[in-house]
Amino acid sequence: MFTLHADKNRLTVRQREALTSGSVNVNTVQFVFSEDWEGLTRTAVFRYGDKLVSIFLDEGGQCRIPGEVLEHPGRHLLAGVYGIQGETVVLPTVWADLGVVLDGAKPGEAAEPPAAGLWEQALAGKGDALRYTESGELGLYAGDRLLGSVPVMGEDSPLKVGHGLKLEAGTLAVQTVDRFEGDMTLPVTAAAVNTVVGNVEVLLGTI
Repeated sequence: MFTLHADKNRLTVRQREALTSGSVNVNTVQFVFSEDWEGLTRTAVFRYGDKLVSIFLDEGGQCRIPGEVLEHPGRHLLAGVYGIQGETVVLPTVWADLGVVLDGAKPGEAAEPPAAGLWEQALAGKGDALRYTESGELGLYAGDRLLGSVPVMGEDSPLKVGHGLKLEAGTLAVQTVDRFEGDMTLPVTAAAVNTVVGNVEVLLGTI
């Protein structure tokens, strides 16, 4: 906010802020008046180059700087105020310098899409296959490149290997035995059956 003090026909800037081109009704100016202004209708006026814009002050002595005087950067913006009695200007102030209007940010051209190399890099980071790693973890791959992996065994693993199965070098296999023992519940290999019972095909042929 700007604060300007009008002491009779003198106008002094007591507080200021930055001004940028393209601003519209965002900068407030507070005028404070001496007793010389009692009974007068007060109007602020802003000058930017050859352009003059007048604005009535509200009951509190405030107004906003109009966008018409902030369209272009590079020059000093001046402010003044005058008092009217009836239809006659009876008390104009000198001009007060509010500062240079700075170049404000404005919309630019749409950004160009990333270069082809960047697109390839982004796509290379996308997984396209799941398979076990050499250490037995479940891995996410982009082609032959491992992007990440998680354990499939252990207390924190979401995958549990139950009775009768085993995981060897990333391969899930059936756990077998090669001999008969008590109440064994695991599958017996064909070689063990052949040793204990004999050739099943030959036995079937004798029935």
